[in-house]
Amino acid sequence: MTTRPKSDAPERVPGDMALACYVYGVVHADARLPEDLTGIAGGKVSLVRHGDLGAAVSEISPVQALGTRDDLLAHEAVVEALANETTTLPLRFGAVVTTADALAEEMLGPHADWFLDVLDDLSGAREFAVSGVYVEDVVLREVLHEDPEAARLRERIRELPEDAAYYDRIRLGELIVKALDDKRQTDTDELITALEPYATAVAPRAPAGEDAAADAAFLVTDRRLPEFEQAVDRLGERWSGRVRLRMVGPLAPYDFVPPPPGEEA
Repeated sequence: MTTRPKSDAPERVPGDMALACYVYGVVHADARLPEDLTGIAGGKVSLVRHGDLGAAVSEISPVQALGTRDDLLAHEAVVEALANETTTLPLRFGAVVTTADALAEEMLGPHADWFLDVLDDLSGAREFAVSGVYVEDVVLREVLHEDPEAARLRERIRELPEDAAYYDRIRLGELIVKALDDKRQTDTDELITALEPYATAVAPRAPAGEDAAADAAFLVTDRRLPEFEQAVDRLGERWSGRVRLRMVGPLAPYDFVPPPPGEEA
């Protein structure tokens, strides 16, 4: 499998060069695609089957440059549509193979057992992302209340001219960053503890910004989804006024696809 054709490929002349296959994700061979699903550059999405597996693809020119915002949005739209319809192992943006035969021979065939195992693990569940953002004034008051040194520096800075307080400002900033890192870890643990009982798997995520309180993805079955949503609501009420909690989903289960064979972390 390649991520892009060679940059020195000749310009395509109609009828002179076959179209390549852009791959969105892998599903079971008996999966049904949403009707009239289109992908990058408006290409119709179809299923290439090999044994018990299928890959959702659309045709693109082998010299087409990928990477525009429209390309990324089209990829995500197809993957989300697939995930809403059937169990899907989503591929990252930019997966291209030369032909449908190459897709079957180089990707689906050699790694069939791995694909089937992952699809089994994902079956019947969908990904939901839950994240929290700190209410800045509230969490800053927490830090100053809990750290006497930070509180003393804050008062000292207020009494000194700006130039004279330069090093105190640096030290206060360091203390606040450290305190927020500690709080973020504690709050992430609380988020996972509160929601993990209603999920089949959990994947903590890296903070998305300085005000991030917690962020994790959860794989949730349809049967447990009402309980999961209620648990999110309870946590949101408990954190009300301190952390703004948000749930997004269902999403394609990117966070729960392990590295492919030969690419383990």
